[in-house]
Amino acid sequence: PQRIVLVTPATRQELQSGTASALTAYLVKPLRAASLAARLAGPPEVTAPSLVEQSLAEQSLAEQSLAEETLTEAAMAPAVTSRGLSVLVAEDNEINALLMRSLLTRLGHQAVIATSGEEALESWLAAKSAGTPYDLVLMDIQMPGLDGIEATKRIRVHEAAGAGRRTPILALTANTLVEDRYACFEAGMDGFLVKPLDREKLAEALAGRQLVA
Repeated sequence: PQRIVLVTPATRQELQSGTASALTAYLVKPLRAASLAARLAGPPEVTAPSLVEQSLAEQSLAEQSLAEETLTEAAMAPAVTSRGLSVLVAEDNEINALLMRSLLTRLGHQAVIATSGEEALESWLAAKSAGTPYDLVLMDIQMPGLDGIEATKRIRVHEAAGAGRRTPILALTANTLVEDRYACFEAGMDGFLVKPLDREKLAEALAGRQLVA
């Protein structure tokens, strides 16, 4: 049988030679469907492949799959007739943050990632002071330290104390309870998106609020 280990990019090089010899292959997380399909379609190998060769093969498969996805989405997407949005994404989970950045980029927008409520507030203040305020904030509710609810309240306090356009803020949450939604609106949020988030839901949220300038 094939013996495949799943590793992260950071731990890939930590595979010991004795351990690697007992494996037939490894796959890098987050796992891509094309990489998994290619690995399972191939014949089992007696020994593990070279880490360098495997890394190059994985990179080639990933680049090819990404190129195919990009071309497919570009063909299906409507023509962009206006500039993209400048979006601040407050998300402490690295994978979720990368997913959000990818979704926004493919929709034609620019994303800035903040990994905490404090960082999100500082980034929002810096952008406003520079005269380039964000068009939208996607705010995760549960973050360590300053959470999304409190960060939103502080943003609204700053807005109330000065002039300028009100920044739309949408909550990112896995909770769908009524009290959670109420807390979001009480904090001054304009809506919410339920995680895990997909491209269609995000596009609908942006179009529904007519955020594209």
